[in-house]
Formats: sequence, C-alpha cells, structure tokens
Amino acid sequence: MVLTKQYDRHAPEKVFGIIGSGNATNIALLPSTSKSTSRRVFVPACENVLLWDLKTHLQINSFVDETTTSSILKKKIREEAIVVAASPNGKHLAVGYQNGMIKIFSTTQNETAVNFHGHKSSITTLTFTQDSATLISGSKDTDIIAWDLITEAGLYRLRGHKAPVTKVIIMSTQSVLISSSKDMTIKLWDMSIQHCFHTIVTHRTEVWSIALAHDRYLITGCSDNELRFFALRPTIIDDDDALMFPPLTDEITSEDQIPIHVQSLGSIVRKSKQRVSNLNVDNDSRVLACHGVESFSEFFRISTIEEVRARLRKRLSKARKRKENGDEINEENIKIDWDISLIFTTLCEIKFDGKIRAMDMYLDTNLTCKIIALTLNNKLDIHSLNIQNKTHEQLPSIEKSAHRTEVRCLAFSSDDMLIASGSGESLKIWNRHSCESIRTIPCDYALCCMFLPGDHSVLIGCKNGSLQIASLDSATIVETVQGHDENQSVWTMCMTPDRQSFLSGGSDKKIQFWTFELKDEKEMNSKKVRKRLSFEHKRSLDVGEDILALKISPNNRYFVAALMDTTVKVFFMDSCQMFLSLYGHSQPVLCLDISSDSRLVITGSSDRNIKIWGLDFGDCHRSLFAHDDTITAVQFVPKTHLFFSTSKDNKLKYWDADKFLHIQTLDGHCGEIRCMSMTNNGMHIVTASHDRSIRLWERTEEPLILDEEKEQEREAQFENEMENEEFILPGETNKEIGLATLKTIESLKGAESVIEALDIWREEKLKLAEHEATQKALGKDVPLPPPHIMLQALGKGYTAERLVLETLRKVPASDLEAALLLLPFDYVQKLLSLLIYYLDRFQSPELCIKCAVFLIKIHHGVLTSSHQYLNIVEQLRTRCMDTVEKLRNNVGFNLAGLKLIRRQIEEQNDVVLFADATQKLTSNETKKKKKGKSSATILTIKGTSASV
Repeated sequence: MVLTKQYDRHAPEKVFGIIGSGNATNIALLPSTSKSTSRRVFVPACENVLLWDLKTHLQINSFVDETTTSSILKKKIREEAIVVAASPNGKHLAVGYQNGMIKIFSTTQNETAVNFHGHKSSITTLTFTQDSATLISGSKDTDIIAWDLITEAGLYRLRGHKAPVTKVIIMSTQSVLISSSKDMTIKLWDMSIQHCFHTIVTHRTEVWSIALAHDRYLITGCSDNELRFFALRPTIIDDDDALMFPPLTDEITSEDQIPIHVQSLGSIVRKSKQRVSNLNVDNDSRVLACHGVESFSEFFRISTIEEVRARLRKRLSKARKRKENGDEINEENIKIDWDISLIFTTLCEIKFDGKIRAMDMYLDTNLTCKIIALTLNNKLDIHSLNIQNKTHEQLPSIEKSAHRTEVRCLAFSSDDMLIASGSGESLKIWNRHSCESIRTIPCDYALCCMFLPGDHSVLIGCKNGSLQIASLDSATIVETVQGHDENQSVWTMCMTPDRQSFLSGGSDKKIQFWTFELKDEKEMNSKKVRKRLSFEHKRSLDVGEDILALKISPNNRYFVAALMDTTVKVFFMDSCQMFLSLYGHSQPVLCLDISSDSRLVITGSSDRNIKIWGLDFGDCHRSLFAHDDTITAVQFVPKTHLFFSTSKDNKLKYWDADKFLHIQTLDGHCGEIRCMSMTNNGMHIVTASHDRSIRLWERTEEPLILDEEKEQEREAQFENEMENEEFILPGETNKEIGLATLKTIESLKGAESVIEALDIWREEKLKLAEHEATQKALGKDVPLPPPHIMLQALGKGYTAERLVLETLRKVPASDLEAALLLLPFDYVQKLLSLLIYYLDRFQSPELCIKCAVFLIKIHHGVLTSSHQYLNIVEQLRTRCMDTVEKLRNNVGFNLAGLKLIRRQIEEQNDVVLFADATQKLTSNETKKKKKGKSSATILTIKGTSASV
C-alpha cells in the first residue's frame, strides 16, 4: 500500500505595517468616561479592528474573531472589516464585514459576544440605540435590520429602499430611525411599529450621507455640491421650541398624527465639486464636518439652542419695532427673517496629508474640537480646531508603524531576525519577533532590496535607476550610485552564492555585474577612518529586452534572466554565453527561482501560469494554471522542491514541484500581493500587499493531508456559493418588514441536529410503548430495551428529552429562529409537545417560551385550522402564561429581598445607597437635556457633603 505524502501546514502568524484600511467607511471613538482620560479610536485594518490611543500613539488592542479552530470557518472569518460602531456605554464594539456578517466584541475582554448573519452583501452602516441594547445595520442589499443584543437575535428587517443603504441614524428623544440610500430618498421609520411614515424625495442625486444636530435638524449630502437642511418638527412642542423652527405654511391637521413633520430649511453650497463621502457631527452638536474623496474637509459651526433662541428673540424684537414705527398691522402678522445661517455657519477648511477615507471628532474643551481622520496613505491625521477663533493646527499623527505607500519589496536578513520592506518613500526595518519597526530610512522609490553581508546595510534598487546603500546603524543612505540609465527602473537584484558580488537588471535592457569592496570613510567630527562596505561595477551584458527577474543558480554556474519578450534565458556565469532559452509563456515572466540543487527553474507570468523547467536540458516538466490573476512572486523552500507563489488574486499558494500538486492556499490579504520573501530555514514567509499590510506566515507542526485539504476546500466553496435566501412565509402580505435571519450553514446544521435529536426521542418513545405492550401481553416484567447508542455515549441516566433540550440550547441564539424555520411541520408538532413537557418541569423556561411563541406565530394557520393541534396550542398557552407568572413572582421576590438588604445596610452603616446626588438645575432646557440619561450611581454619606 502506497502511503500518502505528508506535508507541513502553514498558518498566519502576525499582521503588521497597517494603521487603517483603505476600504474602511468610518472610524469610531471609544466613549470616554471622563475628560481627563486619553481618547481612543477604533480603526478597521483588513480583517482586524485596531484600537489606537490618541495620546501615546500606541496600539492598545486588536479585535479579531479567533474563537474557532476549523480551517473552513477561518476562511470565512478572513473577510475585510468595513464599518465599526461603539456602543454608547462603551462595552461593545460592532464590526460590519464585506460578506454581510456582523460581529459584536466585548471591549473589555476582547471576546466575540455574538455573530449576526442577516445581510447578503457588504455592511455600509452601523449604529446603536441610546440604551446600547439594539443595533441597527444597513447594507448594500438595500435592507435595514434591527438586532437585539440581549436576546442575541434579529428583531425585524425593514424593506423600502431600492438601492444600497448609505447611512442610518437614530433620534435620541423619539424612537425614530432615519435612513438614506443611493435611490435618492431618505426614509423616516417609526421603530415601535416598524413602519415608514415619511419619505423625503426632493433629492435629485444619490444620497451618500446624513447627520443629525440637536435632534432637530437633518443634514444631507449628495453627489452634487450642496448640503441640504431639514427641520424635524415634533407634533407636540411648547412655545420655546416653536421658535426653533420656521413658521409652517400649512396647518397641521388632526389627521396627520405622525411622530415628526419634516420641513425644508434651505441649502449651503460647498466649495468642493466632488460628491460628499461622509457627514459627521460631534456628540455635543457643536461642529459639522463634511468631506468627500479629496484631501480636504469643510467644517461648519452649529449654534447651541440658547444661541439660536437669543438670535430669534432679537430678530423678533426688531420686527416688532419696525411694525410699531410703520403701518398699523396686527402683531400676528409679524414675520421673522428665518434662515439657515441662524444655526449653521462656515468655520474653515482643513487640508490633510492624504485623501480622507473616514473621520470622527470630539470636543476636547468647550471651544476646542479634536479631529481624527483616516487617510488613504495609511495614517491617522489629528487636528485641533478652535471653534471661536476659526483657527486650526496640526497635531502629531499616528504614522510611525506603517508605510505611506504600498510595499514593493521585502527581504530577510541572513539570521532571519530582521525584515526589510521598501516602498515609495522609505525603507523600514522590522523585528520578526515583535513585528515592530526599529528603523525608518527615507529613500527613493524602492523596487527591490536585499541585505548585504554582515546585515548592517541594505542595498536598494530604485525606480530612477540608482542603487542605494542604507546603513542600519546610522539610519541614513550612505551611498547612491547611478547603476542603470537615468529614469530606468531597477527591477531585480540577486547575490552570488559566495556573497562576494551581485547582479542587477532593469528596464535599460542591461544586466550589470557588481563586486563588493571595502571603502575608507571618515567618521563625522573625527579624523578616524573606518571601513565601509561598498560595491564596484565590473561589466555589463546587453540582452536587448527589459530584465524583469534575475536569479543565480546555487552552484554558481548559471544565471537566469526573465525578459520582456516572454522568454527566459539561461547564461553561463563565467562567459555570459547563452546556454538555454525557455519558451512557453504567452505574457512576460515577472518572477522566477531556482531550486537549491540547481536542477529546477520555476517561472511565474502574467498569463497566470507557473511553469516548471529542467535546468539541464531546458525542458518544461509541467505548466500549472496556478492563480486567477497575474503571478507576482515565486520562491522555493530551501533544500526542497516545494515552492510558494503569490498573485494579484490576493492568495498565497503552496506547491510540490515534483508531483505537480497544489498543497495549500493561504487566504488573508485584502488586496493584490506585491512581493514575498522567505527565511533561510523555510520556517517563515513574509508577504506584502496593496492593502498596506505585511503578513508573516509560519510553518507549523500540524500535518497536512492533501485529501482532507481538498475536501475542506470543496466544503468552503460550497458554503461560499450557497445562496443566502430569505425565508418566505405563507400568507405573508406585509412587504415592508420581514424576518431578520437568513438561511446559513450554521442554521442548517442547527436544524439537522434538532431533527436528529427529535428522531432519537421518537424512537425511544416507540421503544417504551412497545415494551409496555409486551409487558401487558405477557403479564410479567420484561427488561428494558437498551437505549440509543447516542444516549449511551452521553452517560447513564441521559434521557431522550434531555438530549432534545440540550440540542436546542447549543443552537446559537442568532441562528435559532432560522433553524426552527427549517424544521418540517411533523417535527414542529413533536417539538411543541416536548415544550409542554419542559414547561411542566420548569426546564429552561425562557428558551421554551421563545421557541413556542415563534413556532405558533409562523405556523399559526395550520395549527388553528385543525382540531388535532388546537389542544397543543391551548396547553402551550396556559403553560406559557403560568411560567411567565412564576418568573415574574421570582423576580419580584428577589427584588423585595434586595431592597430589604439595602435598608438593613443603610440602617447599620448610616449611609444612603445609590443616592442621586446630581444637582437639579432650574432651567427647563437643562432638564430636557438631562432627561433620559442615566444618573451617576454614587454613595452619599449622611450629615456631610462628601461623596465617594
């Protein structure tokens, strides 16, 4: 019997070099408990969410869901995070991903609390209610879903928009939800009845963002250069609030009993001609920020309610004086000049260092606003804006731990401890263990790099044709040589096996030969002379085409060059005479490598194929269709015929060049992979991508069996291709709302496990009935039949009823409704009868009542139309009511006991627990502002003014 060859599995180790993802649509500030503490901001970074401290500029935490060990589920997890939202109490973080998944993290324990899967496509917006109990999500699938964080389940789905939802906000004073969409409409929903009571249809272009100020004024941004303003007038307002809105042209009748009346206030023309990307208002409604896809943002001041009232009263008094001095006109006809400048005035413009991707802000003091912007050049810009003086200043940015442009080259040091990465503006040196940047050296646009002997210097090949030596000791460029023609890119460099010389090739169609030498260099401010490693040009070889890749064979006999004319030529190292010409690729070869035994050559091309050649005769052993896009790098694992390849399809793949097998696919990057490097022992691989991230992969001791890997890939492909279908309920007529859940693999598995448990229960029930009939027929005791093998495995005394209940408990709360919907009706009948059994014994009453109510609501028509099921429904009704009453009594008894304990503690220690020591302000407006906010829980000592 032939044994299957066993390979080592590779797994992701670390991600570094990224501050914020270029595809993120927003960033979120962590709510601060006090103004003295430093503020922190959540920033999406590929599949992670990073928490940055704005004072120390350090990464405090990273949020990524690693709760599962299944490779299939890990492939699902590695989706890019797009949207983040922090709950008002600061305890939870909601993250929306590109595949429509929503994950809730605990900000204190860094654990995933729950996963929600209800959208079919990318999440576009997330927002919490004021009590942090409900999350509202919007997506490109045009739906809005409300999720309950307490029960960990979806509440309802709102349909109405015909294009992707761009933003959702919630009013704090009323249960009103406002949503904008690319269908050029804005809808106002009553969350209590899940109904759209008003639609704003005055926009003529796509609505990209909305914002709410003082819970009274709605700001909208579209594809044009105007900001439009609307007043949200409550149906019942007092005289003071009446001043806050312009007079109505139409009288409100009793028939218009809707929560809010929308009134247009006007518009402001922006200076930018591009579309609006996002609108932001700080928590105190003092500053409005508007930015598009450019590198600058416009800021507007929002007047406080007291300021607006003072201005309106002044205008009212002036109008009265004018009427008194003029013709005799009734006071009722006095009109106030009401315009948008009463509330919104232009502050300034702020230019950032790069194109703005997301922004957030907060009031540091009453007059100072701090602005945090995530730019496309991978940095967090921080500015301070003075509201009164209309001045701003730039503060230190968070940028040291990342490149400004994408990484184009990578290299490991000889001891595999350091990683060099080169980009368009600098060369960075990273520590492999800590993944921290230890050196940043400004340089020209780097296209290739390698460590020089001794690992104290790095040689850089630049886009302008120069070769630069960067010293790690002084963190400067110590030498620059124009190695190739000016403005001709140096695409590749390779060192000889003896590390005495190197070759370079570029777009000037020449291969340059260089040798290392030691040069004398005077130390600064000293007469001492020391030796420094340098290089000297020896000869050139003109090949007539651009050189895209170079490699010297480990035996130092040949060097191989990939040319722009799609050919790969093999030359003798000593005489530079051509030995072989490898034809076969249909597009230029961008990368190549030679095995450690100098027997095989692998080439990767833009035609998406990898070809394996023999170096002895130049014959093509095999052509592999390897990737779905251009192949950017290939490299052999040292001392083996195994190799890795990277591509613009975001994947890193592992291959066997002897058996021509694909071993493993490593997903993780969210953009095109540009370059790759491997350690000398083959234990670690580093890759860099267009998403600005650098990823480290390691070889594990876990064995990899090809058949199992292929089976897992097929299952993952089936899961990705499975359509997330919405459930269609019979007799459903309301098209505006629907169920929040979708059919997923998790819900299918949950339904299958419940069906299996119900089958075991029915089988055991039939066994017992048959046993009783046998006993009755024989008239003597008969031994009980053996229980089901599943019950035997779970332990002695494990009943079938307990198995069904435990199976229901194991179904995640977010997938429970979907799993119950997938049950056939005959199993629904069995489950309902079992729920009566559990309620009689008070076992998991909350879960049983939830399942019973949901199943009866879904199958109401069938259950009530037949006398067969009416008895079950009636029994469930009485059992549920009795159980809820019992639970209510338990809660009341516990509450009374806690109050008794509190009174005893107060009497013994002479204190008042949980006293509200907040000073009551006389202003009516202050009372309204404080209304609905939870008062601070403190301890007040009787007889003194001290509080703890």
